Amino acid sequence: MALPFRPCGSAGRNISLLPRHVPKSITTQVNRVWYHSSVSTDELTHFSSLASSWWDPLGPSRILHLMNPLRHDFIASCIAESNPLSSHNYETSDILTNSSGANGTASTNTNRGLRYLDIGCGGGIFAESLARTIPPLPHIGTSANSNINQNLSPVTQASSILAIDPSPVMIKIATSHARADPLVHSHLQSGRFKYENTTLEALLASNSPSPASTSASASASSSSSSSSSPSLQQPSQPPSTSTSTSTSPSSPHLQFDIITLFEVLEHVNPHTSSPRSFIKQCLQLLQPGGWLIGSTIARTLPSYILNQVIAEAPWPIGVVPRGTHEWDKFVNEDELKRWAGKGLREIDGSSDGGDGTGMRWKCVGAIYFPGLGWKLIPGTERLGNYFWAVQRGRAPE
Repeated sequence: MALPFRPCGSAGRNISLLPRHVPKSITTQVNRVWYHSSVSTDELTHFSSLASSWWDPLGPSRILHLMNPLRHDFIASCIAESNPLSSHNYETSDILTNSSGANGTASTNTNRGLRYLDIGCGGGIFAESLARTIPPLPHIGTSANSNINQNLSPVTQASSILAIDPSPVMIKIATSHARADPLVHSHLQSGRFKYENTTLEALLASNSPSPASTSASASASSSSSSSSSPSLQQPSQPPSTSTSTSTSPSSPHLQFDIITLFEVLEHVNPHTSSPRSFIKQCLQLLQPGGWLIGSTIARTLPSYILNQVIAEAPWPIGVVPRGTHEWDKFVNEDELKRWAGKGLREIDGSSDGGDGTGMRWKCVGAIYFPGLGWKLIPGTERLGNYFWAVQRGRAPE
């Protein structure tokens, strides 16, 4: 998962003390869900066994903690290059918020902030850090829209985030940790930050409801808009982390401005799915003009040596638990770009990879320097870790 470095004593002890056998309780929880999805039960069990140490910055997930600031930097560069909100095609309801105006029509306010979806959130390292950039709830008597617009983070411009993961153990860890932060907890209570124990396939399936459920949802939305703030939905109870796949945490026509996919593609189950189909499913949930942003590892000889042979070696050399990676599941940049273009052409029915102005592609390598941390280094994409992004073509104005 990362270029090697020598961990400090505490980190080494945490890695060496990882359980050789996964507790039966974890195996039972994992095996009862997600048989027909992109989720590998073996990998799900492996990562669930790390849940208790997920938030230890010196533990087995240290690499993810160190990489997290780079995720924000890369997202910021994508937004600066092309902001999803400059598109005028926003007629669907806001995710995790109620965007209906007083007349019941959908809001087209292009300053409402960006709606995020974090797929494969794990214990919430990125999701929680993003939630901290969401503006606090407006004071009573203050216009909700104006408050949000004035306080959006200049880096993320986030107004809401839905974070999903197929592991009930991870979602429990993530939710528990988030509640310890008063600001993040308030976002959980308001619904602007939500964890959901589900899969990408289940979320996508819930985006195509039956006519009856669509009618019921429309009635509920109409009722809600008459009794709540025009831009913030504030449920009385914290969001559920149910493992049910029959319900959706959002509206029937959900689409997001930014979808993140960090260190996920290399763990897709090849027997029930593929990175190519997984990318297409992600793009289906992406708003025209929105960004699908991720990070993964190149399938090359240098990456095999660095990310599997060395990184998974016994301590004090290795930095991630053995079994974290499978080299043949790594994905190269050219493959990703090709899959994204083909997926957009299939979704939008356009020869240029988008519905109007074509897709935008962005990719840069990431290298870890001991003592300095992770750095984005163009031209190093084939050495190992790299960040990538694809922007869905905008609708014609």
